[in-house]
Amino acid sequence: MTSTAWRPPLELPFHWHAYDVGHLLPEDWAEALLAVAREHAVRRVFRPTMTTAREVADVRIPMHSVDGEVLRRAAPWTFELYSGWFKELGERTAEEKLQETSTDNRALSLNIQDGITMRYPCHVDSNPMQGLLYLTTCTEETGGALVVARDRAARTVADVDADALRIYPAKGQLYFFDARRHAHYVEPLRRPDAVRAVLTMNYYSPSCPETQRPAGLDEQLFSR
Repeated sequence: MTSTAWRPPLELPFHWHAYDVGHLLPEDWAEALLAVAREHAVRRVFRPTMTTAREVADVRIPMHSVDGEVLRRAAPWTFELYSGWFKELGERTAEEKLQETSTDNRALSLNIQDGITMRYPCHVDSNPMQGLLYLTTCTEETGGALVVARDRAARTVADVDADALRIYPAKGQLYFFDARRHAHYVEPLRRPDAVRAVLTMNYYSPSCPETQRPAGLDEQLFSR
């Protein structure tokens, strides 16, 4: 290859930042949130009706989650982290200040996968900064990878899988990234006894305010 045969891309490739925070959180924090999930998680069926979905039109995907309004009551310390320390950590990876959402449900969600039939739907984000605090560890053996398309034109799970990054998170890791232009989903678990649990956090910013959130997204995610 000669020096004139290749040029770096104009757009940044997908990238993320991970903090190791589990050992700094309150004792038994993950077990406490898993107990909240066992008591309060509800099951829904996802249908890809919003513009950020990257699924075939007729797909139906089971989801299992605890909404932010419930977390506010059952685990208020998660909101203290969301609006405090975690927000500060997220801003270290952003080029501007981050903004909290206007509702608890938009702010936080505790997503659970159990068994081998569930996955999280393929989509792009509407918010410029996503935070993910993992309660469990995933490996190639257990499955449950976060699968991210390198190709910004990916429109389906098959497109994502054709050229993808696979991220296997560990308990106590806090991830931040901007996936507004990279379709991504969570693959199914490979063991019937495996569990994948993650606390998700949404942040907006002055350059990408909450008013850009797609219409109908709340109804899709929070309606039973």
